Amino acid sequence: MKAVVFAMVMAVSFNVFASGDESDKQALQSLLKQTQSLSAEFEQQVKDEQGEVLQTLSGTLKLKRPANLYWHTKEPDESVMVANGKKVWYYNPFVEQVTIYAQQDMVDDSPLLLVLNSNGNQWQNYNVSFRDNRYFVEHQTNGSKLELRFIDEKLTEITMVQAQGERTELMLNNVALNETISDEQFVFDVPADVDVDDQS
Repeated sequence: MKAVVFAMVMAVSFNVFASGDESDKQALQSLLKQTQSLSAEFEQQVKDEQGEVLQTLSGTLKLKRPANLYWHTKEPDESVMVANGKKVWYYNPFVEQVTIYAQQDMVDDSPLLLVLNSNGNQWQNYNVSFRDNRYFVEHQTNGSKLELRFIDEKLTEITMVQAQGERTELMLNNVALNETISDEQFVFDVPADVDVDDQS
């Protein structure tokens, strides 16, 4: 499931974050509350332990409160992920399969979805610390981690680290904040003649 959320990429180990305090968590939640929607292009890199790039993907990302996500990576590794607050659809055109998950169940496995919910109960499961112009968010039990970098209160970098050490880095470009995004963007129509694996 973790690989699904992070566009089926392989990544590497990362050091443990410092423990956080409530003031850092509140500051991050306050910053996230200011963003009602976000649209961006992204470059996604997977690196090995020596920092060598193993894979590069590009695509588009849209976030909209309270819990909507659209994620599209381009060919040759095309995939689409859509979340509407209740379900997450992951579509891989190459294998002609759509997998459906309950979004609530995926927050612990995907701290990226935590960004959409600045006040949710899920935050109780995370420690937050701030250093070097980055917020470090770490799950208290499963070890999943998230790094968020802001420039002028605009999210510009996201790094996701899973408990087993997988690391995926996203650089956001052409970021647009708080622009209108139609709810239709977060409706996924299952293509004809594809396999559907409903795990929701």
